[in-house]
Amino acid sequence: MRRFIFAFLSILCACTSVNANQIVYPWRASPAILATGQTIEILYDNTAGMPIDSILLKGPYNRVVLQVDTVRIGRFEYDTFTKATVSNQIRVTIPKGTPEELYDLIVMSGGETNISKRSVKVLKAFRNPHRFIHISDPHTSRQWIGTPENGYAKELELLDRFIEVANIIHPEYIIVTGDIIHDYTRYDADSLGWGGVVRSGFDNPPLAEEKYKNYFEGAGGFSGIYGFNAPVFSIPGNHDFYGPKPDNYPAKAAQWNRLMGKRVYGFSYLDTRIIGSDDYLGDPVADVPDLAPMSGLQGMLLDSFLNTAGHGKLRIMAQHRHNRIDTAFVDRNKINILLNGHSHRPHQELVGTTPTLSLRPGVVVRSGEIANWEKTLGFFRIFTIDSDTFQHSPPLRFCKNPTAAYDDLIMNLTLDFKKNNTGEETSNEALITNDFEVDLPNCNVRFVMAKGKYKVSEGSIHQVIETSEFSVLDVRVDVDAQRSKSVKITKQ
Repeated sequence: MRRFIFAFLSILCACTSVNANQIVYPWRASPAILATGQTIEILYDNTAGMPIDSILLKGPYNRVVLQVDTVRIGRFEYDTFTKATVSNQIRVTIPKGTPEELYDLIVMSGGETNISKRSVKVLKAFRNPHRFIHISDPHTSRQWIGTPENGYAKELELLDRFIEVANIIHPEYIIVTGDIIHDYTRYDADSLGWGGVVRSGFDNPPLAEEKYKNYFEGAGGFSGIYGFNAPVFSIPGNHDFYGPKPDNYPAKAAQWNRLMGKRVYGFSYLDTRIIGSDDYLGDPVADVPDLAPMSGLQGMLLDSFLNTAGHGKLRIMAQHRHNRIDTAFVDRNKINILLNGHSHRPHQELVGTTPTLSLRPGVVVRSGEIANWEKTLGFFRIFTIDSDTFQHSPPLRFCKNPTAAYDDLIMNLTLDFKKNNTGEETSNEALITNDFEVDLPNCNVRFVMAKGKYKVSEGSIHQVIETSEFSVLDVRVDVDAQRSKSVKITKQ
């Protein structure tokens, strides 16, 4: 099913495009979540000063033309440390009736087509309660399979299979707390992911562009972050640069801006406020001071976001490092949840006077963890936010044997279709098997059927997207812990 959707999307995307990051927001590090009827301000670096021809959203089965409300021209700074700016701020509104989907954002200007892939999540309405997933430290490209020029990051093998699990759970968003790539690459590693040849630097492929491309787009037939059906928010860690020297903070932060967009940011989901910080790319004096990390430039930016957005009912902060917490900042802003990584073993504790729950999940994918896999590897957490309260799962392992070869992985959550789910059938059956020890409400099953009207035996039909060829139905169904649930769909 996943490969079918990606193939279909690739056909729709067969247009002339440029690979520059002229769309800075929403983009790789910081996508957007919007309900229909809401507006968004796109940060667009219109280097040639060309008129904006059109803006649209494109999903695998539909596209939506967005009306341009305003185009502001000037210098709009989005990083207070690097002083990175764009020249256009474009305001658009999501039309009522837009199907729920994770869309590509496309800006057409002066004969160029700029695409920010999988960057705008449109909802019919925000949901309470809602769920998100936390993962950390994928270290994509730490270990490389094949030649430097034409290989792929080994970490994608596990990431590809975890994406299958996450898409069944269907969270509202995913947060990755740093070390998304790696500042060196290891070739011809041994069975534990060590040894071999280690290379780094501007002139040693894969280059930084290829590392981030692996993280987002995948390679070698394996999916990257764009395979998730939820928007993914990424923040930097100590390994998230390639080429610059470790103490060249302006170069490291500017590289992130160029290849990822925003480095420090905040966003809201209903009354939940989420902020993402940077532990390592900014300098230890002005941006992220050693003794009080949030007393510098980025702390002021995050303070400003929280003050502008309003207190809300729950506040979440994402940072990479687990052992350098600015308790004055978390206490002042009444942070309820502090997500982190850096150390690869799952852990949780209370910090500050709020008190703030500080926790990490372990690593969902990482080469070099083979020797410690029972304690560190294959883990993620699910959070459920309900107004001003929250619950979180224990660290969950997405497969039973994360050290096995790709084809031998045994998943703890699976979705299987009885017939091909490619739009040719008028009936089908989906079986979800949940081997986790937690209940999973509102799992998503997307049926791609021949055109027609349909009914389901379990769950509820959340939405129907009609195309000229298919009826695409999203079905939500609850699956209890260590149980299976069958969903049959038939034509009315």
